Amino acid sequence: MNLLAVTPHLGNFRVPLWKCGKSASSFMERCIAFIGDNASECVKTNAFLNLPKEALIKLISSDFLCLEEEEVWRCVLAWAKQRAGVTQPTAHWAEEERARVCHHLAPLMQHVRLLLIDSAVFAEEVEPTGAVPMELSLERYRRAALHSAPRPAPRPDPDKRTQPRLAVNLFAGSAILQQDKSAFQSLINTWCGSPKQSWRLVFRASAHAFSAHAFHAHCDGVAPVLLLVQLQRGEVIGGYCEAGWAAGGAGGYVSAERALLFSLAEPPARYPLLKKPFALCHHPDCGPIFGAGADLLVSHQCNSNSDSYSNLHSYGDAAPAAPAASLAPDYNFTVREYELFTCAP
Repeated sequence: MNLLAVTPHLGNFRVPLWKCGKSASSFMERCIAFIGDNASECVKTNAFLNLPKEALIKLISSDFLCLEEEEVWRCVLAWAKQRAGVTQPTAHWAEEERARVCHHLAPLMQHVRLLLIDSAVFAEEVEPTGAVPMELSLERYRRAALHSAPRPAPRPDPDKRTQPRLAVNLFAGSAILQQDKSAFQSLINTWCGSPKQSWRLVFRASAHAFSAHAFHAHCDGVAPVLLLVQLQRGEVIGGYCEAGWAAGGAGGYVSAERALLFSLAEPPARYPLLKKPFALCHHPDCGPIFGAGADLLVSHQCNSNSDSYSNLHSYGDAAPAAPAASLAPDYNFTVREYELFTCAP
């Protein structure tokens, strides 16, 4: 189902959603979540430009809209221009065209986090529209000046206009790193890649009946690899390796110079590779395996058994004060979902 095509009708309900019961509200939330997670593609469609104002406000108010704030502004401006029937760039607007665009922008401005927009973009793209009140422009430049000066550690700012959206979607298509888990995307990138590294989904276990054979058919030979495993109770663990799974190694082991395991618990923890000859293990009857013994093993049809387990010893801190025994709360566990990613071009 194309949820973006459905969303415009949500803003046109004759009966308010709160009177339609939990099912309508839940459906609305799923629509917003889908668009938020796939924002970079959704905002390019005609369906986005035809969203009712109420639906657009709901969308751009979300903390989970996976766009940089500069792109949020550009999308809102494109929507307003479409509504105003204006096609020319800002510099070529007649005063009557400017007034029409600003009329459609006015109810949206408080929902765009203008204080987060890059100063050059603000000066070159936002201010020339005439849609920004003078007091907000002055506040924007005042805050930029304060942030550039040395100052004590800042206190949490309750102003939502200064709070970044939780994450740009660097793991497109992930069913695991969504909503409250999406903030972990940037943390994983600091461990496994560069800050802006994007990842391509290679395999989702639920789409292939959690088959180990399907895992190897899709994932063998892929490198680097980043594994996300969601346990039955919702905990997320995983691993990264610069090498990939391949049959034929001694004992099935694959060596690597760089690899790590992690747990996205509170607080999150990572465990670097200690024994480089045992970074990965290839076993045709099991899903992904990290380490010897194994540090992390995901079983065949792991959603219906508790044969998956974690036993850390090839990965961990070189001299831990209290070495962790497992990535998971329990030695054995059942898996709700797992996904494998590799670096996107």
